[in-house]
Amino acid sequence: MAEYRIITALFRRNYSKREYALMVLVGIALAGALIYQFLYAPFERKIAVMKLELDATTRAMTQLSAEIADLRAHAADIKAGAKGWQLVDQKGVILVLEDVSTEARRQGVSILSVHPSQEIDKDTHKEVSLSLDLKGRYRELAEYFKHLENQPRLVNIRKIRVEACPDSSSACATQLEAVTYLAK
Repeated sequence: MAEYRIITALFRRNYSKREYALMVLVGIALAGALIYQFLYAPFERKIAVMKLELDATTRAMTQLSAEIADLRAHAADIKAGAKGWQLVDQKGVILVLEDVSTEARRQGVSILSVHPSQEIDKDTHKEVSLSLDLKGRYRELAEYFKHLENQPRLVNIRKIRVEACPDSSSACATQLEAVTYLAK
């Protein structure tokens, strides 16, 4: 009850112009602080987060644009037969297998097994993948992969798995998936 009397006494008192001006300035400062704290600051934080997301999205778009350009160039290379590569025909798959096995023997790499898969029909070509199990020394395998890269028929290596052979300390067991492309 005493507080109520103090508050009513403050409101009934006559203030000078200077005291009114100070109360108005303090009120404006408090109102500005409350507006900033509860209305402006949350939006400012949201904008900062949105700017970070925008920067990340811009970087991702730039990277994806570069990848799209690379994929388009690669598709044009495949279509045009770039670097002297040839898309093989049905008989060419057998020639690719012969090239792969001949070069493996020449490089000292043993082919343990070959498993061709079904043809996958694409818009401009067909894909035939071959699963190869190889055994050889690391350097021999590296030379063998270089030959696969440089042969005239287009062969793409998709997956390579190399592990040490338990029966030999210097040999590696390798599993790879080689894909060749057929002309339609």
